Amino acid sequence: MATIRERSGRFHAQVRMSGFPARTASFPTKRLAERWAKTIEAEMIEGRHFRNVEARRRTLADAIDRYCCDELGFPEGAAADPAVARSFLRTQAAQGRVLKKRDARTRIIRLRWWREKIGHLKLADITPSLLVEYRTRLTHEKFTRARPGAPGSTLEEGAQARQFTRSSPTVNRFLAYLAHVLSVARREWHWISHNPFDGVSKLSEGAGRVRVLSDAERKALLAETAKDPQLHLLAVLALTTAARAGELLALEWHDVDLKDGRLLLRVTKNAQPRVVWLHDEAKRLLEEHRRVRRLDGRVFASVKGKLYRYDQAFETACAAAGIKGFVFHGLRHTAATMLAREGATQEQLKAIGGWKSGVVGRYVHLAAQDGKAVLAKMSDKVLSK
Repeated sequence: MATIRERSGRFHAQVRMSGFPARTASFPTKRLAERWAKTIEAEMIEGRHFRNVEARRRTLADAIDRYCCDELGFPEGAAADPAVARSFLRTQAAQGRVLKKRDARTRIIRLRWWREKIGHLKLADITPSLLVEYRTRLTHEKFTRARPGAPGSTLEEGAQARQFTRSSPTVNRFLAYLAHVLSVARREWHWISHNPFDGVSKLSEGAGRVRVLSDAERKALLAETAKDPQLHLLAVLALTTAARAGELLALEWHDVDLKDGRLLLRVTKNAQPRVVWLHDEAKRLLEEHRRVRRLDGRVFASVKGKLYRYDQAFETACAAAGIKGFVFHGLRHTAATMLAREGATQEQLKAIGGWKSGVVGRYVHLAAQDGKAVLAKMSDKVLSK
């Protein structure tokens, strides 16, 4: 219990309770000493005291390091050293092992940003106002996506890397990943008594971009991508299967069945493998592609056998076709909308494209707009006098 003694004009309070380390503090008045002692006793009784001690002892870097090991499955030191993380990922890929979380690579990269910026701070010093400050930094900070000599980089020596700023959804992912670290630290490790993200709001992401190609745009774009066989194949598969770029880039030859005309997509956003069926043209292009590619490893690869980078080539094709404000993921939107126009139900769209949420409703809505003129004519006849 609490003991308060007066020494040299100050009041020294000490709180002792079985199972907890003794706490001592000094105050100018007895009233402040008594108030502090009651607060500490209450925290000990409610179980918050131990967490507060841990929060003053542990740093954010400690929490991120443990999270990357316990929750993501990375070896010790991977959060601090990118080389350790890359080596681990290469080993996992070579052995065909699946990571604990599908987005583990993205998580550790973004958590490393937090570790570098404020990893030295004690968990007790991570406040909502501090997080809001760094949310603003994330929004305005300039960054590059490539550097010469980096593993997998296609940037030539001496070339200037493009600079980018983060979108609101990307900033929200940075916040969400750190929020989960602190949630685990509170719920599982008992390092903190509350999550400071409880006082931090996310940025508005808007309604989401749904840019769909018109028939003329689609034909013009395919005419341009046809000049690059590998890009053309990737674009045709995206348009005819509604698959994501990452799902197609991870596709391996042993998961391609040209006889039955189907692909098995193992690496998907929701970690649920699914089968997609090939259109005759897509099947023909894949057969041609197989004649000039190795039949082991990934279907899409660079000349040096590394990950195929389609971004710049696709931007060039869009520019040549006179298409503005369009990204590769828009091919998935286009495919989904065309499927809805052909009468595909929401459940069928989910099965084909692998959607798990109600996002497919937007494609059904876009398709429904096509019927506006038809409904107007029918209504005129129904209501005509």
